[in-house]
Amino acid sequence: MDRQTLDMEGARRGEISAASLQMGDDTIAIQGIATMSVESVDFYPWDTPANRRTKSLYATLFVVCLFFGMMALAWWGLTPQRPSGMVALAVGGGLMLLALFLGIWSIQISMRLKKRQAYFRLVIGAADGRQIPLVDNNRDVLLRIRDVVRHKMDTGDRDMRGDFDLDLDLVNLRLPTQAERPAKAAEPVRAAEAVAERQQESEEEERDVLFERELDSEVIKTAS
Repeated sequence: MDRQTLDMEGARRGEISAASLQMGDDTIAIQGIATMSVESVDFYPWDTPANRRTKSLYATLFVVCLFFGMMALAWWGLTPQRPSGMVALAVGGGLMLLALFLGIWSIQISMRLKKRQAYFRLVIGAADGRQIPLVDNNRDVLLRIRDVVRHKMDTGDRDMRGDFDLDLDLVNLRLPTQAERPAKAAEPVRAAEAVAERQQESEEEERDVLFERELDSEVIKTAS
């Protein structure tokens, strides 16, 4: 029987570079991402066209063998003492056993077709209308990838890079730690403080110059 894998539902490996995100064969600019959503989906791995055709074939053969088997047994019941009756008994018994086998196998296929597997999908929508799905059975991993992409969108951080392969459970992505974030955030604060200090120093120098000029003018008036 055929069996589908999660690779058929979406990408499972990719790479985050300085300004783009590659998932499978699709590449999208980080700033070109319009939407991101994580959703739960039911996956039916055995529900394929080939398996459905096999189920229909086995069900049809089951009905045919059951019908002719019952006909053969009925013929044996009408002519139990004749040689043809014994042949009908043998044929009917074989057809009934074959019908039993085909019926059991058809039921097993039906149960497999209805078997479902829950998985999660990170759907990234681009500004040009494309939707690129990333699938895995671990929701936390998809949320981690989403948070990294959102961080790059919000901050424009080009230093953060990494890759992931969900088939091998390898995710080389991480957000900046709390120790790194204040350090980066402190740089513009320090720059602003330095500018404010320079402005304050220049204002104090201007006040000193004005004060000296006023003193000089008072001294001249007193002397006169």
